[in-house]
Amino acid sequence: MLEKVSKDDWQYLLPFLACSICFVATDLFRLIEKSRFAYWSGGLLIEPYRIITTHFIHGDANHLIANIFGIVVARYCLKALRLKGNSFFLLLVAFLIPLQTLIFWLVDIFFFGNLMSLAVGFSGVLYGVDAFILLASIYGKQRFAGLDIQLKKDKQIRQTMIVLTSIGIAWSLLPGISLLGHLAGFSAGALLFLL
Repeated sequence: MLEKVSKDDWQYLLPFLACSICFVATDLFRLIEKSRFAYWSGGLLIEPYRIITTHFIHGDANHLIANIFGIVVARYCLKALRLKGNSFFLLLVAFLIPLQTLIFWLVDIFFFGNLMSLAVGFSGVLYGVDAFILLASIYGKQRFAGLDIQLKKDKQIRQTMIVLTSIGIAWSLLPGISLLGHLAGFSAGALLFLL
């Protein structure tokens, strides 16, 4: 059952609105060309704004809906872990965006030598959130970046996150989906949990 809207839900609403507004601008009104704001491995250093913009651009409506669903799931799980910080989700997203992009870019460039990789979407960030929630459900987490969050261990959330992450990784093997972007996000979330 969905919980009532609470005063700290603004932190989930902001990424939702950013993704939705960008979708309206790119897909409905065609005001913005997606490729100019997407992750591009060969152009990330000369156009660093892509580090941020890529996460709010989506391939199509299904891509957007899947990521909105991910935000809803993250909200539910964090509330089930009894999150105390009313800005934690946004803080985590703010740390995940550059870290996930950096990991993605380093692997793209130095491991694969790929200068033409393109990607869009919020899912890499959501995989980072998933990793953080999974580890918090196993070990608990008291503080993050100076914020008191008091996440509690929870077996049910752990099982839920294992199932959802496994399904997500399997889904990432389909053509046109960035397995590397998702794995980079998951790695970034795990690293942030360890801080």
